[in-house]
Amino acid sequence: MDDAALDLAPQATTAGEYVALLRDVRRRSGLTYREVSRRASASGHWLPASTLATMLGRNTLPRERTVVALLAACGTTAGEVERWLTVRRDIEAHLSERDRVAVQETETATALPADPAPPADPAPPAGPVAPELVSPDVPRRARRRLRLAAVALFAVLTVGAAGTLLPRANPATDDAPTDDCPVVLRQGMYGPCVQSLQERLVAGGLFVPVDGWFGPDTTSRLIAFQALGGLPVSGTADGRMLDELSGDLVAARWPEERVGTYVRKAFPEDPMAAVQVARCLSGLDPYRVEIAADGSRRWGVFQFSDVELSRLGVDRRTALDPVWNVRAARDVWSRTTSFEQWNCAPLP
Repeated sequence: MDDAALDLAPQATTAGEYVALLRDVRRRSGLTYREVSRRASASGHWLPASTLATMLGRNTLPRERTVVALLAACGTTAGEVERWLTVRRDIEAHLSERDRVAVQETETATALPADPAPPADPAPPAGPVAPELVSPDVPRRARRRLRLAAVALFAVLTVGAAGTLLPRANPATDDAPTDDCPVVLRQGMYGPCVQSLQERLVAGGLFVPVDGWFGPDTTSRLIAFQALGGLPVSGTADGRMLDELSGDLVAARWPEERVGTYVRKAFPEDPMAAVQVARCLSGLDPYRVEIAADGSRRWGVFQFSDVELSRLGVDRRTALDPVWNVRAARDVWSRTTSFEQWNCAPLP
């Protein structure tokens, strides 16, 4: 364990900085997410790999027990753990009421049981059960399993061969899909193999819901990763792609607030309109990739199209650089001093 990572803890003043330092601790430990999970369990904590990936992919303050489990798995001493917790409590004390609600929602979503060992999952039903027919008396975890079963059946019925229902089995290794996984993961698939892909995307800084469903959001994030890494942009993942996903993808994450601040500075003449347009186009997400029905794509904060990138002579990786993207939008705006060339319907 690199002590330099621990020494950074007192310097964190926001939830986002705190989580970024936790990501650095995990990275410097050299442990995979499942290795962290196993070591946490050996230390008397429960920290599923999916919970860890979700926590490190957000900018909200994680709960204390999750922080302790991660640090213990990475070999942090008791004294250093207490330093981390002190910093976390200081940050929490200065959170706004809105941020406190976000922390509570995060804790509810990733709540850990009192017993260090994870409870046994209820057996899945023999057939799919419509979510609206599930009794409210059924435990929350069981209801979630039933909803996932219904989604899986829908996938099989609507997407055909491309929507293969993958077996609900845990991967046998940390860094590669199991023998039960298909050679190529693509949109429409569902199961633990897809969940492993999503965990790796989140851990690398490209947040996507870790739900085991390979939908449009997962395709968009995978395309962003491929573009950032200079890889063929296919929107599908094979074994080699999963190996590439083992490391950190986004060197410096740009949260929404930072993007908004940069947009306002780039458009001092009309900062509110500029932010409104950027938010409508991309949600102020510098790594957003929108895929049109004809297969064409739009990239980054101001959603430059493939045709526009070709005309400007830049590649897709450059398009996902928030600095370039906003400056390029400024150049477009400067010729007309109008945002009318961006026709944007509000994001769903």
